[in-house]
Amino acid sequence: MKSFNLPIVTTESLGNSLFECMMIDSQSKTVTTTEPARIKLGAICVCLRGNGSVVINDHPHNIAKGDMLTILPNTVVNSTASSDDFLGYALAVDMKFLMNIQMSEVVRSFVHISDNPVLSISDEQLSTIVELCEVLKRKQSQPHPFGEEISKSLLMVLSYEIHSFYLQHKTSNAAVRQCPTRQGCLCQQFLKLVEENASTHRDIGFYADRLCITPKYLSVVVRKVSGYSPVEWVDRAVMLYARTLLSSSDLTVQQISAELNFANPSFFGQYFKRHEGVTPKHYRNMSNNKTK
Repeated sequence: MKSFNLPIVTTESLGNSLFECMMIDSQSKTVTTTEPARIKLGAICVCLRGNGSVVINDHPHNIAKGDMLTILPNTVVNSTASSDDFLGYALAVDMKFLMNIQMSEVVRSFVHISDNPVLSISDEQLSTIVELCEVLKRKQSQPHPFGEEISKSLLMVLSYEIHSFYLQHKTSNAAVRQCPTRQGCLCQQFLKLVEENASTHRDIGFYADRLCITPKYLSVVVRKVSGYSPVEWVDRAVMLYARTLLSSSDLTVQQISAELNFANPSFFGQYFKRHEGVTPKHYRNMSNNKTK
């Protein structure tokens, strides 16, 4: 076995791209790191040859041919060793895209993926991942008036494929149908509450009360399990609802503000701009222009 190095891929290294595909070869001279690093992006890696070991959030995992490694945003990763013939195929995806995936899909699989980052998949499933990644690479290299939309659609297809792998894993493994830990259960319950209530409740105390725990303990548990704070999850859900209403409804900004339980449109505008970088009106205009 030899030192198993991870390529350095960051949000900045992606630039304006939604994703980056790469080969991970034990013989590669690519700039790498062996130090523990918090990965801000979402990523998957499939092992095509050889084997290796990796530490994810202080938990060691072995990877062999046919295994898929899923790294959620804000995960601390440290690769430790690999065989001399190790070869993997990896895809890193922009966190902003991942955070726009429908909330119910995230809730359904987030905790299970967090607890099972390494999954053995079939040859057919592995081929599906590599083929989709290769299509993404080809589309990225070919100028197209709807290139970004095509990439987003293909990434969504890939997300659903990976989600289906985990659903199959859950149904075929009775031991993981239940939340493996109390903290995992609490995080899952919190995410479901956010999905149901974020449009009207942004106060973390509301969720802590519903779970019969203190806000401080809720923050500790949710951040430990998911890598995000409760506030970040609530903000994510609120912004998902807000963007959806602005881009696909005829409600005025004032009506959307009321729908999302803001004190007034001014507060809503400040909140939206802080998270999106533009005002609600500007965002709606951009969305309308894209559909013309």
